[in-house]
Amino acid sequence: MEFNIVNDMNHHAAEVLLLYSITDPEIEFIRHNENITFKVKDKDSNRTYLLRIHKPATAGLFGIQHTLEGLESEMYILLGLDHSNLLPVQKPVAGRLGQFVTAYTGSELGDCYATLLEWIEGAVLTLEEENAPQIVFALGERLAELHRFSRESVHPALSRPVYGAERIDIAIEELQYGVEAGLYSEEHYGIIREVLECVKGQLRELDGQQEWGIIHADVQLGNIIVAPEGPCYIDFGFSGYGYYLFDLGSASSMLPSEFRHTFLEGYASKTNFQYEQLRYIEGQIFMDIFISYLFFIHDSNRNGWIKENAAKVCISHCRDFLSGKQVFYSI
Repeated sequence: MEFNIVNDMNHHAAEVLLLYSITDPEIEFIRHNENITFKVKDKDSNRTYLLRIHKPATAGLFGIQHTLEGLESEMYILLGLDHSNLLPVQKPVAGRLGQFVTAYTGSELGDCYATLLEWIEGAVLTLEEENAPQIVFALGERLAELHRFSRESVHPALSRPVYGAERIDIAIEELQYGVEAGLYSEEHYGIIREVLECVKGQLRELDGQQEWGIIHADVQLGNIIVAPEGPCYIDFGFSGYGYYLFDLGSASSMLPSEFRHTFLEGYASKTNFQYEQLRYIEGQIFMDIFISYLFFIHDSNRNGWIKENAAKVCISHCRDFLSGKQVFYSI
């Protein structure tokens, strides 16, 4: 990113931080994707924070999670997890007026919101760590604790994304655009639609099995920090309601096949998990993949990766899944 753009971003961050009790901030721009994010060090207190300005880089990334109600619900989840002591999270920091969600109007950004979270020190997971198997096992344990929080806590109705059958219906309709944009063929779209209809059938089978609740919904390497106390899940920006197996699918698909069983072992050590559920996890992996297309499908500058991915997934993995073959360790 060019210097002047970074400078503009840092200017917005400095304006937002005036609404917080940080007197001497050192601001470092991180990225602009679903939010504009910054690492902020308060030189006066020597404490470090993550500042997020909730303005997505492309329209496809905008959702209920960027609204006031959605952000207040995310802060509720993070505060609840912090209070539960089940797993470490980035605790929200209140502004000068006691608010956890701050309204902000920038000359180029328009009206939006900002949130400030405590920084978790550590390194982003690469899976090249010497103790990678132990880290992966602990990741499974931590994900089970997140789902335990959802199962055992009483929550008000939250304004968060919902990853259920209706989301699949929306995806099937919106993914038709990929054919018009030349990202995949009509034949491949037909395969995608058939897979998602199959996954909808799986969701009906899961109903009533206490498999639904608050999920992270965006488990990927960049959202895992290896801290001194163990691996930590960060970035709950897409968190919402879904089947717990959605998180298992998302997490499994980021791992090489040789680590996936270790991850499930970690998860099973903390909760009642049946390995017969692998078929359902496969379905959630496909759901996760195709929903991710929607974030970028209308952005011609950022949707190029979909063409290669769809061709690979449809030609082999989707057809194997539809024929009843196991794809958990290959997709």
